[in-house]
Amino acid sequence: MSEPSPLKISIPTANNENAFAGITFMVTGIMVLTVMDALAKILVEADYSPFQILAIRGWVISFCLVGWMGFRGKLGDLKTRRGGHYAIRGIIGFFAPFLFFTALGDMPLADAVVIFFAAPFIMTALSIPLLKETVGRHRWTAICFGFIGVIVVLQPGSGTFQTASFYVLGSCLAYSLVQLMTRWMSRTEPAIRIVFYFNLATAIIGTCALPFIWKPMPVEHVLLLLLMTGVAMAGHILMTTAFSRAPISIIAPFEYTGLIWSALLGFLIWGDFPASHVWLGAGIIVISGIYMVHRERLNAQKAKNHLLSDTDL
Repeated sequence: MSEPSPLKISIPTANNENAFAGITFMVTGIMVLTVMDALAKILVEADYSPFQILAIRGWVISFCLVGWMGFRGKLGDLKTRRGGHYAIRGIIGFFAPFLFFTALGDMPLADAVVIFFAAPFIMTALSIPLLKETVGRHRWTAICFGFIGVIVVLQPGSGTFQTASFYVLGSCLAYSLVQLMTRWMSRTEPAIRIVFYFNLATAIIGTCALPFIWKPMPVEHVLLLLLMTGVAMAGHILMTTAFSRAPISIIAPFEYTGLIWSALLGFLIWGDFPASHVWLGAGIIVISGIYMVHRERLNAQKAKNHLLSDTDL
């Protein structure tokens, strides 16, 4: 949940069977990615730098993707003429998991996940100046209420406010910028190429810091990191499948099940349980997010109807 996810592929319609399958893949994918975040928190609390974690994970995923594409005889699909764009996207995108993992060293998992729910609101707001998209008053209202929910969770000025909260917000900003770049680049770049170069950039950036922060890892921690890597790939596959099975408007709200999984894992592993103000803020964020998805669905339907009426003419 702390890094750019695969492209969200939507289909125009879905029957009940497809909708159920999409929801199942989404809920399972979110659960798996929350497990990844929990594993990252364990490693960060074991005093491993996020640079080291991301470097090793990035190389493993990159080599796995190269091997998979080579096995399929499609290695040429990874070639690109947009190296500069990928470099910019990779540098910005690196900070999404890096800042999120850094925050996990100092704050409960569920609290970090709730604050990260601000990403869709930031993304929608940034789409106006960066992609020249139009956002109506209904979605602006949802954005404002979503940020109110984030403020409720953060409680600025209180004794519970943490510097780590800024790290999560920084992660949200990086994630939002990268997702907007993904929407822009996906016009010419396939999903596998976008995923590959993100992980390659993460590996290279993390490796540059290794001489200064490297900490030897015992076998159990190496296995834990490899497990985290496998979980990350599985989560992305599940979410990609979810978005290919059902429309975004049906399955996107189920991303908020991450709060349930993070609260459960936080309690079972660390004995943490979100405070009442975190649940209150989460409720505001979830309702605002679902309403924003609802408005986007209505706008898409209006655009479709307008297109059909023009065709009839």
